[in-house]
Amino acid sequence: MNIIIVGNGVAGITAARIIKEKDPKSNVSVYTEENYHYYPRPRLYDILSGKAEPHDIYTFSDEWYTKKGIKVHLKKRALRIETEKKELLLEDNSKIHFDKLLLANGASSFIPPIKGSEKKGTFTLRSIKDALIIKEYTRKTKKSIVIGGGLLGLEFASSLRKLGQQVTVVEIFSRLLPRQLDQDGSKLLNDRISSQGINIFLGAKTAEIIGGHNVSGVLLDSGQEISGDLVLISAGVRPNIELASKSGIKVNRGVLVDQHLQTSADDVYAAGDVAEFEGKLYGIIPAALDQANVAAVNMLEKEQKIYNSTIPTSTLKVVGIDLTSMGIVNPEGKKYEEIKRIDARNSIYKKIVLENGKIVGAILLGDRKGVTSIAKLMAQETDIAKYKEEILTGNFNYKKLTI
Repeated sequence: MNIIIVGNGVAGITAARIIKEKDPKSNVSVYTEENYHYYPRPRLYDILSGKAEPHDIYTFSDEWYTKKGIKVHLKKRALRIETEKKELLLEDNSKIHFDKLLLANGASSFIPPIKGSEKKGTFTLRSIKDALIIKEYTRKTKKSIVIGGGLLGLEFASSLRKLGQQVTVVEIFSRLLPRQLDQDGSKLLNDRISSQGINIFLGAKTAEIIGGHNVSGVLLDSGQEISGDLVLISAGVRPNIELASKSGIKVNRGVLVDQHLQTSADDVYAAGDVAEFEGKLYGIIPAALDQANVAAVNMLEKEQKIYNSTIPTSTLKVVGIDLTSMGIVNPEGKKYEEIKRIDARNSIYKKIVLENGKIVGAILLGDRKGVTSIAKLMAQETDIAKYKEEILTGNFNYKKLTI
């Protein structure tokens, strides 16, 4: 079987690996616009800060791809899929036949309609190439402004600070990480980031990027101006639906898929940031992994796996602080109960959200102890009501609940 995967991100490479492991005789080819092999996108801040070179953040070596029998074609842009002929048309006019095809071509940085965003010194950061360009540009700048206080925006702010920049973060919401944290957790994180010399403006909308040909700062809708000679926009992403749309495959905000991760075209599947399932765009690594697994198995026709959903989960370091956020973290309604533990001195904040005694959401900031156990309790829908007052203490024995 000849299987083509468009995109070499986490969904594409995970699917390629699973397909080869389950069917070593299959021919798996990956086509990507990237100049570089697969790397975890959160590692881009190591490139930006100068901590790592591109090859340092590759997940797998050249030998790994060879051993697995996965052929990766870098710098190959896909233009269109001829779904009836089962051919992928590339920019160099070559046509590649396939039996099955997986769209795993991800998403691109979203640039809000901000006046002046075309000025020199305004950037987005989504690839190794972007990180290298920005890093080089900082050689002639002193003040940087990051528009967006999400996970990546804060890491990019920290990386710019490590490069010696004076950094200001402008966040439109009233708190940092509104999707991953609640008010208490956000305040603790805010204090920690501010202590690193990063200025933060919350509830602030950027009205304009000001300057002549080059950036000289931003104007907030309050009328306040913030000076800076580099602006990095980190305002989320939008799925790369153009290829699917041009190929007659149904799209909405993302490429529409069913429970088998199949698109509206026969033998064409989608997974990861580009896929839209039941009106949802996940944009998180756990969902990309789940979807890649289901799509890979179904493309081989060995069995029919069903994709239902993915619990929103983020686990990473934010400016040096461990953060895990799972499920419902900002509950609304009387049916939910919140249990919290705050240790501001050590920058530790823990919270679980209960519904009928079962964990449906959790935040663990500054301390990873209990992450795996809480995730397991959440997945198994274990009733922990009896232990709710002690479960977040430092010496709690999770084994009595997870055995």
